[in-house]
Amino acid sequence: MYELKFDDNLCKTCPTGDCLVKCQYLDVEKKTAVEEMVKIGQGEDSFVLQDCVTCYACEEYCKRGNHPFYLITERREEKGILTSPRAITKQWINIGEPQGKYRLGDVKERVLSFGFMPEFLQWVKGKLFEDVMPSYIFGQEFFCNVVYIHFANTSIIKERLPKIVDNFRKLGVKEVIFVHDECYGAFAHLAPAYGIEVPFKSVHYFEYLYNRLKELKDFI
Repeated sequence: MYELKFDDNLCKTCPTGDCLVKCQYLDVEKKTAVEEMVKIGQGEDSFVLQDCVTCYACEEYCKRGNHPFYLITERREEKGILTSPRAITKQWINIGEPQGKYRLGDVKERVLSFGFMPEFLQWVKGKLFEDVMPSYIFGQEFFCNVVYIHFANTSIIKERLPKIVDNFRKLGVKEVIFVHDECYGAFAHLAPAYGIEVPFKSVHYFEYLYNRLKELKDFI
């Protein structure tokens, strides 16, 4: 099983405690922030494990790349701290289970990924997408499963994500444009945090649109 890359000493020597100090849902100052993250890193109880709303922001606030949000999620799962009723968590886990019903367009080395969001298929029309469509993928076999981090369940992500990466690898793609935010986050950030190798370049949908608008500026 893959393990999170986390260094307890980085929390102990943190000069700012930004991961929790900047949190919009907690009211803590630097000393408390550092102390609580050290507690969490050592597997101790902390009010943060009860009060975290899974907004993901602390993962961005940490400039040391020590993955506070993923750590909080790991500890919640270990301690059985639920963020939703078990039945709802189970329902969501079943929704993301690969069913062999994925859809592939004319896949090239550069491809659009819709994850498991069928409504995204209606977005990619017109000149903005002429350089990539009809190269696309859709279905649970290519769905990031990061939604389960909001359910304090990293185990299912660590189980499924390597298989999903392998599905991409089998297609031979070199660049994947992710229309779903969390799918982008999964391959650009979460996978490396767990030592999962990603064999392609991850591009966010907004970055793709920005670059295409610059290319087509004479038509605007």
